[in-house]
Order: sequence, then structure tokens, then C-alpha cells
Amino acid sequence: MNLQKNEKQLLDLLKINSRMSAAELGRKLNLARSTIHMMLSKLEDKIIDSYTVKLKSDILNDDTRCYVTIIRDPKKSAQIEDSLYNMAEVDCLAAVAGNINFMILVRTVDHHQMDEVLTNIAMLDGVIKTESHMILSSKFNRMP
Repeated sequence: MNLQKNEKQLLDLLKINSRMSAAELGRKLNLARSTIHMMLSKLEDKIIDSYTVKLKSDILNDDTRCYVTIIRDPKKSAQIEDSLYNMAEVDCLAAVAGNINFMILVRTVDHHQMDEVLTNIAMLDGVIKTESHMILSSKFNRMP
């Protein structure tokens, strides 16, 4: 879909802060609030899949994080993706090339919860094998 300049600018603002009001978005883009609402409706129908919450990084320093690789039955791929999407503890799912099919990032409050989540992932229908890699410390993170 070809986006107009104003639509691209609106998406850029929403990437930074999706909670910005239509009035504030309109001020930043020199557009009427009603125009912003119309653009948002169009973008939500065509491009915007969902809005989400980004947690402050200083709050997350005490959490438990783990990368998990998954080998799956190809016939169950969509079902596994849906199940992982619906697990709040799964922050990221990537399809990867090589000997594994998926890599996910799991975030929990403690090791006990991590154990439960990893067990639930391993038990998903279509998951053949998982391998867990606990994150001991983050050296840097350039992801937004």
C-alpha cells in the first residue's frame, strides 16, 4: 500500500508514542483532529495491526529472561504462533533459518514462573523440541 506523506508521519509519531491523543497528533502534523481520526481509521483497516505497551527498561532489570529455540511440526506452525502470541510472557517470536524454526524471547518475574512457561511452550501441540538459554546479563540493547 502506498502511503501519503501525512500517513507516514502519523505512523512515525505513533511508533514513538501510540497513546498520543488525536488532538496532539493533529497539532504536530498541522491537521484537524477529525482528519487524524479519519486517517487512523483508514490505517487501522489497512496497516495498523495493534497497539501495545512498552515497559520502562529500569522496571524490567529484575526480571528473568530466556531465549528459547523451537523445532516444530511445519503443519502446526500457525497454531504454535497463535499460542505463543497469546502468552503474555513471550515478548518476541522470530522465524529463523537453520536447524531451528523459531526463536522466542520469554520474560517472567522469577525462575519459578519461567519454569512453568517453558513447560507450557514445550507441551504445545506441534512443538517437537525446545532449547532454553537463560540471559544472565544484558551487555547492551539497541532495540527500541
